[in-house]
Amino acid sequence: MSGCKLPVGTCPDMCPAAERAQREKERRLHRFEVAPGCRGDRPRADPQRAVKEYRRPAAGKARPPPSQLRPPSVLLATVRYLAGEVAERADASSAEVASFVADRLRAVRLDLALQGAGDAEAAGVLEAALAVLLAVVARLGPDAVRGPADPVLLQAQVQEGFGSLRRCYAQGAGPHPREAVFQGLFLLYNLGESGSRRKGRGRGQGASLTVEAPWRPFTRFCSYLPPCVPAPPCAGPWLW
Repeated sequence: MSGCKLPVGTCPDMCPAAERAQREKERRLHRFEVAPGCRGDRPRADPQRAVKEYRRPAAGKARPPPSQLRPPSVLLATVRYLAGEVAERADASSAEVASFVADRLRAVRLDLALQGAGDAEAAGVLEAALAVLLAVVARLGPDAVRGPADPVLLQAQVQEGFGSLRRCYAQGAGPHPREAVFQGLFLLYNLGESGSRRKGRGRGQGASLTVEAPWRPFTRFCSYLPPCVPAPPCAGPWLW
């Protein structure tokens, strides 16, 4: 990522003010982002809780200005907030937390990709984001098969997180002290995946596996995760 002639973001907030206002108007705030004590039919966004949501870049549309992009320091602060304040919420299901965190971390990766950032800065943000994502996904467990989380979408976002980080490693000169750990986690997460995908196809007995098959990487990884990466907010070296 170094050497790119891209601007560096200047947005100081986890969510740009313009987006907060727009989502307030459209009533698209997540309950995690609403100001405490806010009542009525039009909730207000809390600038200390609202986090930029992911929006797919439109083809042919100009890149967002620097004022709409969060610099690496703000991106890392956003990841820390998600780890410390959202991932540990006791008033929400693990599926709701995972869906919210995964979407906001996807927006973190997009902001990072749209600006110029040094290799070390980029790797630090991507490592912290992936550590938090893996932790909240691993907490879903086998019961999440029948919950509101979308296993296919979460699976894709985990792979997207690994892909962004591994490209950063490949393109940068380094050194990246934590690269070996994350490369190992990538191999562990994808262990036996081709076989599980094949078993999830077809009719009859195979069709009964289509719902549970997408969750297999999560449930298997959950059993391996504790000795490899601590759950937030205890992922200290990767977040702080």
